[in-house]
Amino acid sequence: MSIRTSISAVMPRAAAWLAIGVFAGAAAAGGNPFKATTPNMGAGEGSELRTPLQFEEAARTNPLAGSQVLFSRCRRAPFDAAGLYLPLAGQEHDAIVGDTLFAYPDGSTCFNPQNEQNIVVDPANGRHLVTSANEYRANAHVAYVSMDRGTTWANVVLPGWTRDTGGAGLFGLLDVCGDPVLAFSRDGARLYYAGLVCNMDKYPRQISGVAVAVSTDGGMHWDAPVMVSVAAAGNFFQDKEWIGVGNDGTVYVTWTRFYQGPKGAGYLRSPIVMASSRTGGKSWSAVKEVSDEAHPYNQGSQVGMAPDGTLYVAYEGASPASGFAQSALVVARSVDGGTIFANTEVARVFDDADCYPIQRPGAQDRQTLSFMQFRINSYPSMAIDPSNGTVAIVWADNEGAGNCGSGAAAFAGTTSNQVKLVTTGNGTAWSAPRTLTTGAADKVYPSVGANAGRIVVGFYTREYSPLPTAADRRCGIAEIDTATGSVLLPTDPARRDAPVCMDWAVRSSSDNFATQTRVSAQSSNPYILFAGSFIGDYTGTAVDAAGMAVTVWTDFRGNPGITKPNQDAVLGIDY
Repeated sequence: MSIRTSISAVMPRAAAWLAIGVFAGAAAAGGNPFKATTPNMGAGEGSELRTPLQFEEAARTNPLAGSQVLFSRCRRAPFDAAGLYLPLAGQEHDAIVGDTLFAYPDGSTCFNPQNEQNIVVDPANGRHLVTSANEYRANAHVAYVSMDRGTTWANVVLPGWTRDTGGAGLFGLLDVCGDPVLAFSRDGARLYYAGLVCNMDKYPRQISGVAVAVSTDGGMHWDAPVMVSVAAAGNFFQDKEWIGVGNDGTVYVTWTRFYQGPKGAGYLRSPIVMASSRTGGKSWSAVKEVSDEAHPYNQGSQVGMAPDGTLYVAYEGASPASGFAQSALVVARSVDGGTIFANTEVARVFDDADCYPIQRPGAQDRQTLSFMQFRINSYPSMAIDPSNGTVAIVWADNEGAGNCGSGAAAFAGTTSNQVKLVTTGNGTAWSAPRTLTTGAADKVYPSVGANAGRIVVGFYTREYSPLPTAADRRCGIAEIDTATGSVLLPTDPARRDAPVCMDWAVRSSSDNFATQTRVSAQSSNPYILFAGSFIGDYTGTAVDAAGMAVTVWTDFRGNPGITKPNQDAVLGIDY
């Protein structure tokens, strides 16, 4: 039975855990450089991604509580003042309807965030858009649906995924664990949603699962989820899944399966694995490995099929040639529907241990950008043009900045992250990596769409950020002292004066990526929530059959005029 549930009908409880892995820098030779972000899993793992309330609780006992590490800007004026940003207009659209508030212990409030987007366009109706995000209003997976090209939206809770959304059997014990992804069938008749579910009791009672649900009316109503794979022991964790639909309707899901040592002593392997369904998601095949034995440590896969039936899985893998100290974009290619894969290192990825600074105390000890706090990765985003079979893959890394790639113990310098692209027409001959972006300012979290012979790449950029001043700290690092209400500034002049606001921009193959278009109308500050430590691990860009792009990102303005600044899913339409 297909059910529709609105977000307002579900208990507004912030999701406790969002399990999303990131590249953590090179380990010693033979060690796994990737981590899955889950509590009590893996040697040296800290706590999982904190909710805003958990940050506040941690700040009570953390000696760095007053040093711009643990507090979020949305908590107090002047950062939440009305009129900080102009209302969204023109080609910008906020997908979030009926955002809700949570309260900090001191009585200040902020709106619940949404982050980490994927976007799909109905192949049969270009006005029909669906996006997804990690949703903190409820312990639920949620789809955001527009039937009028982004003008209006419905926020629809997927029923049966968790203990709070009517889950039956095992789902009645589980919580949302993030990584939402969508895919339409080729005719647009079926829409699939994949996501993670988990129960993070203490070892060994952890449950980690990948599940899929289907909608036959474009996302307005959803069938109950079906478990693709579940691990009911602390020795395994399922992470970073992706979903694609083949030409004959076969559904493919890939993800990273982290194998752990005794009692979670360490990540022994993290292969990319796959399951498929020829029954429209009602039943699933056995799980098989996609990555090969030469690449035991991997993360961040995406799967798709070309018009000629070739199946592609792109992921980031630690390269054996470097003793697993360096990474590569690896593409697995299958011409028999996924029975046999050939894995090829297509390009070097410069996100070594010496390529980025590490988050400041209070976060997760992950890589970040200079003067920033949010964790980053260099996982690939892949799109396959259904009109001509071109495969386009983008990522962002820090090649050429500071001492990146030198083999040093840590990064020295200032980051200058840039977006790169490779393409192929047949999966065997790949273009050389091409840097699409220019200028020293960091770019991060690109996504790519391809259709009608056109490739469009969206990405965050810091190049439009105003410089902070003593009178205007909107694009600088600053916090409110919870005891006195005064503004706290970094003592390091470089951090104090660093412009940290970000915008969303696109480039396209229409002019060979020569022109950059700023999509967001105003720069906004990523320190607004989670003390700046998390903005999501991926974004979304799609191109429709007419060659027009829609692109979605986590914006930090919220919905000006409707909510105070916070993280929202915002789209740019028709680029």
